[in-house]
Amino acid sequence: MKRIFFAIFFILISVLIGLYGLTKTEKTCNKMMVEIEEATKENKDALESNSHQKKVNFYETTTELKALWEENSDFFYFFFNNDDIKTIETNIEKLPEHSKNGELESSYLCLVECLEELEYLKNNTRLTFSNIF
Repeated sequence: MKRIFFAIFFILISVLIGLYGLTKTEKTCNKMMVEIEEATKENKDALESNSHQKKVNFYETTTELKALWEENSDFFYFFFNNDDIKTIETNIEKLPEHSKNGELESSYLCLVECLEELEYLKNNTRLTFSNIF
């Protein structure tokens, strides 16, 4: 009887950890994606207007995005494959440097790639028939 109790207990703990990981992944990915989309809009504005103030705003947004990533990167590394996360991390690390140097096209490409990778991670954690089997 003890073995059954412990087995059920550990199964429940595993399910709770899994559900926590799924919900936190979705919330974190959504938050990161919103921030990246905002940074993409600021990047487009800076490219179109060539205004110094818009470039400064974009640089500040990229540093905020980098801080948000550093806040959540441990969670991603715990639940996901390091290769998938490394791509996002590398691109986010490059963003402030690109924006500081005025390389707005390179920044745009980094943002798009981050957005695609986050969408991929988010879709892989959904409870769908194809993801389970």
